[in-house]
Amino acid sequence: MWHMTSHLRRFNQPFVQRKILAILWMSPVYGATSWLSLVLPEYEGYFAVIKDFYEAYVIYQFMSFLIAVLGKGDREAVVDLLAQHADHLKPPFRLFGCCLPNPYDSPRSMADAVLLQCQSFTMQFVFFRPLTTIGIFLCNNFQYYGWG
Repeated sequence: MWHMTSHLRRFNQPFVQRKILAILWMSPVYGATSWLSLVLPEYEGYFAVIKDFYEAYVIYQFMSFLIAVLGKGDREAVVDLLAQHADHLKPPFRLFGCCLPNPYDSPRSMADAVLLQCQSFTMQFVFFRPLTTIGIFLCNNFQYYGWG
């Protein structure tokens, strides 16, 4: 909490500090939902939904934070930064791409592909995590456990 209040007192870079505050709120949200789940076990499913929605939001905010810090909010600046260190980058996963020639003709194109893969995996998590949590919640409410 002290770290959060110090960011609020010195709000010099709001574009970055809003993301930091969203990430720092993760611990209180987890703590509150966990405690409430112990105190009110009949509402545990509802608290799990809240927790997982906020977790997905924090993952999205972390990816936005990285772009905000590394590229000052500009994706192309992040690609340029990654292209400078392209020798350390592992080529992104390509489905059925093992038989095809290497499509990355420059370090910049590979850096762009790596960042795009990170962003798409992040958005995949942000989209599917709440859906799976809601699915588990509904299955538990209807007492469907998938047995025979």
